Amino acid sequence: MVKDSYSQENLSESIVSLAEEQARDEADQEAVSEYIERLHELNEDPVALDSADESSLARLFFLTGFQIRALADYIHSTGKILSVYEIANIPGFNRELADMIAPFIRLESTVARTEISKARGHTLLANFIAKHRQAEQQAGPGHKILLKYKYTCRGVMAGLIAEKDNGERYLSGYPLQPDFVSAHLAWNGQGIIRKLIIGDYSAKFGMGSAINTGLRTGLSLTSPGSLSGIDEIRPYTSTNENNFFRGSAAMLRYKKLALSLFYSANKIDASIKPAEGNQSCCIESFYTSGIHNNITSLAKKDVVTEFSRGAAFSLNFENVTLGLVWITTGFSLPVRKTFKDPADLYDFEGLFSHTGAVYYRASLGRSLLSGEFSSDNRGRFGLVQGISMRPSDRFSLNLLYRNYDPGFSPFHGLGPFSTSSGGNINGIYANFTFEAARHLFLSAGYDMRNYPWLRYRCSAPSRGAVSELRLKYLPSQALTAEAIYGYRKSVADIPGSTGIKKQRESTARSLKGSLKYSPAENLTLISRIGFIKAEPSGSRGMFLMQDVNWKFIRIPVSIWLRYCIFNTDDWESRLYVYENDLLHSFSIPALSGKGKRAYLMLAWKFPEHGDIRIKYAVTEFEQAKSDVKPSGEIKIQCRLLF
Repeated sequence: MVKDSYSQENLSESIVSLAEEQARDEADQEAVSEYIERLHELNEDPVALDSADESSLARLFFLTGFQIRALADYIHSTGKILSVYEIANIPGFNRELADMIAPFIRLESTVARTEISKARGHTLLANFIAKHRQAEQQAGPGHKILLKYKYTCRGVMAGLIAEKDNGERYLSGYPLQPDFVSAHLAWNGQGIIRKLIIGDYSAKFGMGSAINTGLRTGLSLTSPGSLSGIDEIRPYTSTNENNFFRGSAAMLRYKKLALSLFYSANKIDASIKPAEGNQSCCIESFYTSGIHNNITSLAKKDVVTEFSRGAAFSLNFENVTLGLVWITTGFSLPVRKTFKDPADLYDFEGLFSHTGAVYYRASLGRSLLSGEFSSDNRGRFGLVQGISMRPSDRFSLNLLYRNYDPGFSPFHGLGPFSTSSGGNINGIYANFTFEAARHLFLSAGYDMRNYPWLRYRCSAPSRGAVSELRLKYLPSQALTAEAIYGYRKSVADIPGSTGIKKQRESTARSLKGSLKYSPAENLTLISRIGFIKAEPSGSRGMFLMQDVNWKFIRIPVSIWLRYCIFNTDDWESRLYVYENDLLHSFSIPALSGKGKRAYLMLAWKFPEHGDIRIKYAVTEFEQAKSDVKPSGEIKIQCRLLF
């Protein structure tokens, strides 16, 4: 029997908030896509708790390292978990966390899990997305198409992905093919050879500062995820067209020793500078958006081959893990600095980059320590040290220090709380979670940041800080209330300044509240409100939103309905609001200006055979009292199981 897709109306508000925080990072827009993709993968292949070890539980990436260790120890000692709410009594867990992980775990026995895996077989998913208003002078049709095929059976998994973004041609290149194509074949075993992958894959070792092509650790201030890191190679199923490996990888394990080997040769996008005088052709910059819908972007597509090879070795004791990581990345053309921007002073140049790292994880009673030191062949380094503690059953604390040199930017490394490029940041992060009373949870986080060199939109060294306070009340299964206060301080160039650019300090204070109520098992009502104020401009913004999620009892049909009004002074006071969407897709629009947004999504499930989803969303911006410009979007999805 195939498990239905998780009920989006039952998605934890903490998960929703994490997605909105990822969307706000303009410098790393792929982060939210990777985050949502991981959630869908967990839903389609949930963690079987009864037979899970620590490495399997690490797939629940929003849990801390201490929580993963505590859950693994509990399963080992009891042998079986009978109810999701039994998890709330495990040290490091509470009712809120139990609700958060509920859609992504399975309580069946190993035998039942195997039978389910056999029955899954083939999955074919097709998405079609079109917007009412399309940009002109694009290379192809103004709609997006995504096709995903997956086959699973007894430890073998194969997959194929084809995608055409908005404005791209149906077929291009030689031989003719969709703009993005990805494929993989993977095998999981229980002996010395634990995993083999041919095709496209992602990898992460240690804390990720040297190798991490997936999610950057440090998801949010109050829910940072696993800061201690994990070791994994996994089939690549996302649509980020540049940050993955293409080749082969193997993970081996013998007793306490683990070894991973990988090789990759992948064509990537870049801007090429023609030969001039005695200088040959070179890479001027890398193009990472993955959009190829005009002549300029098409000229950058797949013009450079990136070669990567490396290894990761770890020694695993009962409470301590020690590891070594090494990776070499090279290009078919040399990279040369252009010096068009002083911020490029520390950028990489040359043909090859070598990066090595050492890391550790240690469990000491109610504490979990982890650290990593990475360095490249240019002497640039990254240092991370973290600790997770649980002094009492109702209180937990996380602390993390990181220091990434300017110019420290492994091409496939993303350490905890790093920038999108990897380097040029140091700082201290801290957060705590406290069960203040029965059903009442208080959590807070603070991150102090220092940028020793120039960065995006800031032409001088600068400092910043982000903090968040979250209060959640869960009196019953049917009712959840939450309030979030956020504060953000940053320094950026003054827009329009001439000559030597001047900077100013900006702050933003936000307040969000949500109330979720389920009067019946098939009906969920969600009300949300949000405010933001930015200084020194004084720009303000607000939104008010109502969701109605209804599941029919006699027919397998679900409906999601939303109506939202918003009013912001400008882009600086924009607000992000998570929306229910198609599987393997996401929608977190930035609400700016004055207007309203509504959507209706319908899902019809065909038991054992698949489902169909249709979503229509419309946004109306009021430019003036008599000038209302609607903008519509339709999304259609068909998923077949056979």
